[in-house]
Amino acid sequence: MKKIKLVEFIGRIQDGGAETLVKDYALMLDKEKFDVTVLCEDYKENSTIYKTLKENGVKMKVMYEKSFFINKVLARLLGKRYVAILFKKAIRELQPDIIHTHLELLEVMYHGKEVLQGIRLFFTCHNPPQKLIGEERPGERDACRYLLDHNDLHIIALHEGMAKEIEEMFGIENVSVIRNGIDLDRFRNVDILGPEKRKELNIPDDALVVGQVGRFTYQKNPEFTVAVFNELLKKNDKARLLLIGRGKQEESLRKQIRQLGIEDKAELLIARRDIPELLKTMDVFMLPSRFEGFGIVLVEAQAAGLPCVVSDNVPEQVYLSKNITKLSLEDDIDTWVDALMHPQGNIEKWGNIEDYDMKKEIRNLEDLYLSL
Repeated sequence: MKKIKLVEFIGRIQDGGAETLVKDYALMLDKEKFDVTVLCEDYKENSTIYKTLKENGVKMKVMYEKSFFINKVLARLLGKRYVAILFKKAIRELQPDIIHTHLELLEVMYHGKEVLQGIRLFFTCHNPPQKLIGEERPGERDACRYLLDHNDLHIIALHEGMAKEIEEMFGIENVSVIRNGIDLDRFRNVDILGPEKRKELNIPDDALVVGQVGRFTYQKNPEFTVAVFNELLKKNDKARLLLIGRGKQEESLRKQIRQLGIEDKAELLIARRDIPELLKTMDVFMLPSRFEGFGIVLVEAQAAGLPCVVSDNVPEQVYLSKNITKLSLEDDIDTWVDALMHPQGNIEKWGNIEDYDMKKEIRNLEDLYLSL
């Protein structure tokens, strides 16, 4: 059987949910059936995802390979038409059978549409549709409409609610659902126990450990976590906070922690590759997102057995255990503090975490690629 030449197309390889999904696709798709290349604008060399791809010999094509700075300046000056020039060059070189696009790159594909003839196109919507391909991003919306009409673009949603919303937005009926899965065993069966990891991190055995994993960005709202934790310390001075990730708000978070005088209680852990072990050190997980397409870190936290306190902006489709406490960002901080101290759960229904086994979702994705 001739291998299908597949390009997974994403902006910048860095540590994030969409990037993690692309990494898992590249590593887990059947190598006997698919010849996979990750096409990206650029990468962060010290990101765990880039390191993992490189260590495992995944083929990567970098469009900004000569100078990230120069290309970024040109992209800002000339817009996505400039990025499309690099995209067309890469596609002519790679000659793929399938291009699977992620995040805000549909407009790039539209401007490079002359190289798309004969190529099967897929797009995964990683964020709320209105924020990614709706009224808030008219360029992406119009590009999506064109590619649906002229290039038979096939859209993939992360859950059924998202699929229905996209179908209503564009008047279509064929949006597929491929869940944003994880390797459940990796988060359930951890070699290093929580107490051992706490010792490594100099965290007392009797500390109440609150954790958040994800990019340090406006969307994830980590500054709110710090503010809530600061109030928690007034009721439990043995508490500890672990913020795990990286992003634009790293320095502002460090400043916030210094100004509150809690440097000995709150720690930022950057670009960690031991997330399952770190989750096992926590007593409660917090995700106060301002918006979410899905929230894969919440699946990881639930797989690790953690009670979770989340904002009501996190989709209900990711409620996979009864130990979810859902709150509004409009609730007062004391309500959040009490939920962290006594995370009893307040939801009435939840799904089955086994549905988010990445091994099963990879097979579903392969079937979708092959069927179309």
